[in-house]
Amino acid sequence: ALWDLRNLNEKLHVLRGHQEEVIQLSWSPHHEAVLGTASNDKRTFIWDLAKIGQEQSSKEAERGPPELLFVHGGHTNRLSDFCWNPAEPWMLASCGDDNVLQAWQIASTIYGQEQGEGLMDH
Repeated sequence: ALWDLRNLNEKLHVLRGHQEEVIQLSWSPHHEAVLGTASNDKRTFIWDLAKIGQEQSSKEAERGPPELLFVHGGHTNRLSDFCWNPAEPWMLASCGDDNVLQAWQIASTIYGQEQGEGLMDH
């Protein structure tokens, strides 16, 4: 959940998608509204908080909330760590209990101008 530290009585927003416990969160070093989460559900989610509340078609809504930008599901066991590449935007690495390190980059069609207008460079 997202909280305003000045008012802890009420959540601002809940990021919904992972099916199991979230074990890690990391902010993108390149985009101030983008973060990633890793979970025991074997997936890493990339979120664009600038898209919270955007309208979606019913087809888009089937894929998840507007702020869910990308899901990496390449591991066969739960994740143990992930990180952003500090030199290359949209490139990440993840490793899991499957003893595999995966380096992956999100395609520009995912975060491109037409779909990523809310993204702000840091």
